[in-house]
Amino acid sequence: MSNKKQFSASAYVRSPEPASPQPANHGPVRAVGESGVSLRKAVHEYRDAPAHRAGEPQKLRVLSVDSGSLGERIGLKPGDEVRELNGKPLLDVIDFQFNAANIGRRMTIGTQDRKITFVRREWESFGLEFEPIEPLTCKNQCVFCFVHQNPKNVRRSLHIKDEDYRLSFLFGNYLTLTNVHDHEIERIIEQRLSPLYISVHATEPELRTVLLGNAEYDGLMEKIRRLTSAGIQLHCQVVLCPGLNDGVHLERTIQDLVVFHPGVASLAIVPVGLTDHRNNLPVLRPFTSDYSRELIARMRPVQRKLKRRIGTPFAFLGDEIYIMAGAEIPQAGHYSDFPQIENGVGMVRTFLTQFAAALRTKPAGPARGTVCTGKIFYPYLKESVDCLGMDLKTVAVESKFWGSGIGVAGLLTGTDFIAALKDNVHGDLVVLPSEAMAGDDYLFLDDLTLKDVEKQLGVEVIPSGYDARDFVRKMVSRQ
Repeated sequence: MSNKKQFSASAYVRSPEPASPQPANHGPVRAVGESGVSLRKAVHEYRDAPAHRAGEPQKLRVLSVDSGSLGERIGLKPGDEVRELNGKPLLDVIDFQFNAANIGRRMTIGTQDRKITFVRREWESFGLEFEPIEPLTCKNQCVFCFVHQNPKNVRRSLHIKDEDYRLSFLFGNYLTLTNVHDHEIERIIEQRLSPLYISVHATEPELRTVLLGNAEYDGLMEKIRRLTSAGIQLHCQVVLCPGLNDGVHLERTIQDLVVFHPGVASLAIVPVGLTDHRNNLPVLRPFTSDYSRELIARMRPVQRKLKRRIGTPFAFLGDEIYIMAGAEIPQAGHYSDFPQIENGVGMVRTFLTQFAAALRTKPAGPARGTVCTGKIFYPYLKESVDCLGMDLKTVAVESKFWGSGIGVAGLLTGTDFIAALKDNVHGDLVVLPSEAMAGDDYLFLDDLTLKDVEKQLGVEVIPSGYDARDFVRKMVSRQ
């Protein structure tokens, strides 16, 4: 599953644009927008999509066609199923993007009822939006799986355990590679779907098997060797479980992975997330302040040694670990090029840097309101908001939906915000973290929308934006 959009500061730090597949031997790599195929709309929102791994392949069905586009010129319409391109069956929108890169050559699209032959002019946009990708699903039974810790009566999509290299390539979702077959690895290499984000957790075969709840080892290290040897860049993560995959096991994992550097470009070490809904699940130890301090102390010499050896600390601790330890967040130089920012690694430092830059031009003013975040990021956001010189109150919202063990803003629900703010709003405005919402309707994980929260609170409610500078601009615009 993805760890994106789950750390508190991510509501105030800009997210990167989706990636583009890289046609091998087809000339320069084309950007997503240049093909006129909507990858973002095709995959960013699959809350209503069914899980998909085996059986009949998903149909590549057109949702909309832009006026004046190549798609309209050749007669494609909403509802058409694009089955072939130049005689080659298509798997999904990425496959279409990869195979549609030719300019000035005769091409043929096969639909469910006709064949269309055409020549694509230079930089002519297809102007197509396809139905969402149905995520490939995971068969692992990880001892710490967050999906297994859902409360009752959550929407169906929250029970989907995605194990999808396509979503990893496009949006940084993590996958274990356990369920990725040989033909899928071949496709990754052929289409240069790089980088990918890999959940490793442990490299020792027996330990990894236990952590993933599998009967036998999945050959992870050979898959990593095969991908990196072919030029596919990997960013890895370890969900650290005290007493299971830490200590000498973590050191072994780091040693095994750094051998593949720069193919394996980075390793994020993040704390296990435990909700209040772990009935009949393995008993796991939570992170504590003392444990976090010990981990930081143990990792510092490892990071320094790797920095001297390969130019990067390589193994980065999640921001939550520093916060729980009461330790100073490392300076920007520690994070190299912030390779795992959306996994909560370096996000706080980025926020503080962006906020400091935005403050250089901010005017103090009469804006009055309430700004919300999760309990983990609260001290940093409060200190920053107080520097604005406005009448703004910062509130740490408790996660009642998941339980007290979850302190990240991205997992707060509409119900959580209502419970925290009902009859307790300061001012005439409420700012909620954008990362807690999805889609154009600003939907929370409990299926409430921003408008639902606004109705309950009786004041204007707005999203924070995805960048500290955007947040400051929004507040300044209230003058």
